[in-house]
Amino acid sequence: MKTLMKLVAGLVALVIVLIVAGGAILGIFFDPNEYKGEIEKVALEKGGVELDIGGDIGWSVFPWLGLEIGQISVKYPNQPQLATLNKAQVSVRIPALLSGQVQMSSVVVDGLNLNLVQDGSSNNWAPAGSSDKADTSTEQPNAAETAGGTAIALDIDSIAVTNGNLSFEDKKAGSKALVKDLNLTTGKVQDDAVFPLTLSFSAEQYANGSAQPAMTVSSKLDSDVRFNLTKQQYWAKKLNSSITVQGEATGGKPLTLTLAADITADAAKQAITLENLKVAIANLALSGKLAVNDFAKPAISGAVNVAPFDLQKLLGTLGQPAIETTDPDVLKAISLSTELGGPANTVTAKALTLKLDDTTFKGNAAFNLASGGIKLTLKGDSLNADRYMPPAKEQPAEAQQASTGERYSKEKIIPVEPLKGLNIDAALGLGKLHVSKLDIQNIDLVVSAHNGLIKASKINADMYQGTLRNSATLDVRKTPIRIAVKKDIKGIQVGDMLKAAADTDALTGALNSQANITARGRSVYDIVHSLNGTTNVQMKDGELKGIDMAQTVCQGLNTVKSLGINTQEVDKSTPFANLSASTKIVNGVVNNPDLKAALDAMVLNGKGKVNLPKESLDYRVGLTIEQNLFKETCSIPDSLEGVEFPVDCKGGFDTDPAKLCKPDLAVFKNIFEAKAKAKVKAKVDEQKDKLKEKLGEKLGGEEGQKLLKGLFGR
Repeated sequence: MKTLMKLVAGLVALVIVLIVAGGAILGIFFDPNEYKGEIEKVALEKGGVELDIGGDIGWSVFPWLGLEIGQISVKYPNQPQLATLNKAQVSVRIPALLSGQVQMSSVVVDGLNLNLVQDGSSNNWAPAGSSDKADTSTEQPNAAETAGGTAIALDIDSIAVTNGNLSFEDKKAGSKALVKDLNLTTGKVQDDAVFPLTLSFSAEQYANGSAQPAMTVSSKLDSDVRFNLTKQQYWAKKLNSSITVQGEATGGKPLTLTLAADITADAAKQAITLENLKVAIANLALSGKLAVNDFAKPAISGAVNVAPFDLQKLLGTLGQPAIETTDPDVLKAISLSTELGGPANTVTAKALTLKLDDTTFKGNAAFNLASGGIKLTLKGDSLNADRYMPPAKEQPAEAQQASTGERYSKEKIIPVEPLKGLNIDAALGLGKLHVSKLDIQNIDLVVSAHNGLIKASKINADMYQGTLRNSATLDVRKTPIRIAVKKDIKGIQVGDMLKAAADTDALTGALNSQANITARGRSVYDIVHSLNGTTNVQMKDGELKGIDMAQTVCQGLNTVKSLGINTQEVDKSTPFANLSASTKIVNGVVNNPDLKAALDAMVLNGKGKVNLPKESLDYRVGLTIEQNLFKETCSIPDSLEGVEFPVDCKGGFDTDPAKLCKPDLAVFKNIFEAKAKAKVKAKVDEQKDKLKEKLGEKLGGEEGQKLLKGLFGR
């Protein structure tokens, strides 16, 4: 880029040389056109460039030293054409120049074409074999010297740069960029005086050697400009600009961005302000003001407002697909307002208000320009997230069948490198949230992410008369990555929650639960196989509907026909007073040794394992009848009270639930056989006693008693 600037400066210097040379020749009354060959020779010998002056050299003497040249072309030997110029015209007032002022008539540059070509390490803006490295030996003036130097008073009638073109081609990459029809015009240019300025151009970008542009751009700008070179101050008032882009990135549709502002810049103080700022792109309109002080460590202040806009419409204008939502009327009223301020090197948004349809978020945000750190505090009032969810789509039957047979995926789903780059401290809150048909209140989320350690120290919410107080940690600093989750749930009414989520109250009760779980790995497979930790669950004053354990026992009893017990269909519900269980998880195997529940008329005990890696369970539930409350529907003998009746649940996760759990009939039968034997034995003993009594009466005497004792063994 420095070489290119040197090239442009060289071309300007060349024009000045021509002016000086022309003036000298004019001074001795010679026609400068007779010396075009000499000038071209000097350019080749001294500058190493092939200069061709195809047009006439016009001149004037006094009081204006003027020069007009045309049809110039420049190139390095054995290189593609570098530049051509159709016409250049400039004249300087000599008396003003002698007094330290630059007073010019109209400056005209027409048809300047720059053609830059790069092919690997070579290019056409430097002699073949030369280095393109910048010359670092030139001493650069410091800011104090620049500011304290003598300023030149400018007075130019007008400047007109017309029909300019610039092309840059990278042959190795197969890319090309064009700037076409560049036009710059001004009014009378004077120091510390306002003058009009207009600029327009179009551009094209080509990629992969294509003959069709991947993107086209057209732009125009007009403004009232003023500058003070002595104080290094610059103004652009009533600036209006627009740029229209069309290409693959915009879906082939033209996209126009407009900008309007009043700009003030002070180079000495390193300050710039933008007042009356207005930016618009499609249906997105931004307004505000902006001030920047100290370019090395910017201190930014101001205000920004984004008027309500339709995001779906904006995406369509940008050539992007619309976001699929359940409610087609969402994402149509989004707005933002904030004040800017804060310490140096930080962009701080204070009094931030973000509106998403019917939801309002308020807070503040800050971005550190040096570290890239983000701090965000945001709290919303109420959000119905279900409206923003994608519409439910039915999964094809084939896909459903295929998915049930799949084991856990080994695909790495946690992106380590992006997470390591996060530098965030965020506190988010929401008064009410409706999601998956559930109503949640007082959401409080606190998250920090630094150097690969992501902590969610608070994942809190209130719902259905209960509370959730959770936290989580994700550590990607080491391999394998580590995951830790802590959960504390108190008093959630499960029945109300199920009724809202699935329109069923199959289970009711107040749920309390605690968990402390860890895992390692980046895939679902790794996480499931490395699950470790403990959990506890308690539920009080509940009811289980549809899967009545008492009915299951009655059906088991009815199967043992020899007992002659008659059963009827009972109410399919199981009320319980207390339910508790604890688990220990080791490498994905969940072991529960102590399930307990006080059911209506029964006590439930259970123990077993759930093997997550193998997707199977082996669990045994024991029901003990404490009192006979089924006299009408299932008359159970009093002798069965206190007997535990087991139900086994064994199989895979894909086993039909109706077949997964069933009574252990062998145990039932053994229990009842033992009861029957005891009853028969008692009856036999009773009959033996009666028979003994009768025989004793008939036989009588001591000898008779000895005979009976030998006969009955007692």
